Amino acid sequence: MNRHHITLSAPVSKALRAQVRSGRYKDFSAAIQDAAWHYFVGKPPVFEEYAVKAEEVEVAATRDVAGIRRDRKAGRLKAWKP
Repeated sequence: MNRHHITLSAPVSKALRAQVRSGRYKDFSAAIQDAAWHYFVGKPPVFEEYAVKAEEVEVAATRDVAGIRRDRKAGRLKAWKP
Protein backbone atom coordinates (compact mmCIF):
# COMPACT_ATOMS: atom_id res chain seq x y z
CA MET A 1 0.00 0.00 0.00
CA ASN A 2 1.29 3.46 -0.86
CA ARG A 3 1.18 6.14 1.79
CA HIS A 4 0.33 9.72 0.92
CA HIS A 5 0.47 12.64 3.28
CA ILE A 6 -2.35 15.10 2.65
CA THR A 7 -3.66 18.24 4.30
CA LEU A 8 -7.39 18.71 4.71
CA SER A 9 -9.33 21.86 5.37
CA ALA A 10 -10.75 22.19 8.87
CA PRO A 11 -14.42 21.55 7.89
CA VAL A 12 -13.52 18.41 5.95
CA SER A 13 -11.34 17.13 8.77
CA LYS A 14 -14.11 17.77 11.30
CA ALA A 15 -16.69 15.97 9.14
CA LEU A 16 -14.44 12.92 8.70
CA ARG A 17 -13.65 12.77 12.43
CA ALA A 18 -17.38 12.80 13.16
CA GLN A 19 -17.90 9.87 10.77
CA VAL A 20 -15.12 7.89 12.49
CA ARG A 21 -16.51 8.68 15.96
CA SER A 22 -19.98 7.56 14.91
CA GLY A 23 -18.57 4.14 14.03
CA ARG A 24 -19.19 4.32 10.30
CA TYR A 25 -15.46 3.84 9.61
CA LYS A 26 -12.87 2.02 11.70
CA ASP A 27 -10.27 4.75 11.31
CA PHE A 28 -9.50 8.06 9.64
CA SER A 29 -7.68 6.54 6.68
CA ALA A 30 -10.68 4.33 5.85
CA ALA A 31 -12.91 7.41 5.81
CA ILE A 32 -10.48 9.27 3.51
CA GLN A 33 -10.17 6.31 1.16
CA ASP A 34 -13.95 5.87 0.89
CA ALA A 35 -14.49 9.59 0.28
CA ALA A 36 -11.76 9.78 -2.37
CA TRP A 37 -12.95 6.62 -4.11
CA HIS A 38 -16.55 7.82 -4.33
CA TYR A 39 -15.54 11.30 -5.47
CA PHE A 40 -13.07 10.35 -8.20
CA VAL A 41 -14.24 6.91 -9.31
CA GLY A 42 -17.92 7.03 -8.39
CA LYS A 43 -20.16 4.65 -6.56
CA PRO A 44 -20.36 1.19 -8.08
CA PRO A 45 -23.80 -0.05 -9.08
CA VAL A 46 -25.65 -1.66 -6.18
CA PHE A 47 -25.93 -5.11 -7.77
CA GLU A 48 -22.41 -5.28 -9.26
CA GLU A 49 -21.08 -7.17 -6.25
CA TYR A 50 -23.52 -10.01 -6.91
CA ALA A 51 -23.10 -10.02 -10.71
CA VAL A 52 -26.78 -9.42 -11.47
CA LYS A 53 -28.52 -6.70 -13.43
CA ALA A 54 -31.08 -4.30 -12.01
CA GLU A 55 -33.69 -5.64 -14.44
CA GLU A 56 -33.22 -9.18 -13.08
CA VAL A 57 -33.77 -7.93 -9.54
CA GLU A 58 -36.90 -6.04 -10.57
CA VAL A 59 -38.36 -9.14 -12.26
CA ALA A 60 -37.69 -11.25 -9.17
CA ALA A 61 -39.20 -8.61 -6.86
CA THR A 62 -42.32 -8.34 -9.03
CA ARG A 63 -42.72 -12.12 -8.97
CA ASP A 64 -42.33 -12.23 -5.16
CA VAL A 65 -44.84 -9.41 -4.62
CA ALA A 66 -47.34 -11.15 -6.90
CA GLY A 67 -46.93 -14.36 -4.87
CA ILE A 68 -47.52 -12.48 -1.63
CA ARG A 69 -50.69 -10.90 -3.06
CA ARG A 70 -51.98 -14.32 -4.16
CA ASP A 71 -51.31 -15.79 -0.71
CA ARG A 72 -52.97 -12.81 0.98
CA LYS A 73 -56.11 -13.19 -1.17
CA ALA A 74 -56.20 -16.93 -0.51
CA GLY A 75 -55.95 -16.30 3.25
CA ARG A 76 -52.67 -18.18 3.71
CA LEU A 77 -50.90 -15.24 5.36
CA LYS A 78 -51.41 -14.31 8.99
CA ALA A 79 -51.50 -10.67 10.05
CA TRP A 80 -48.31 -9.51 11.74
CA LYS A 81 -48.74 -8.09 15.21
CA PRO A 82 -45.78 -6.49 16.99
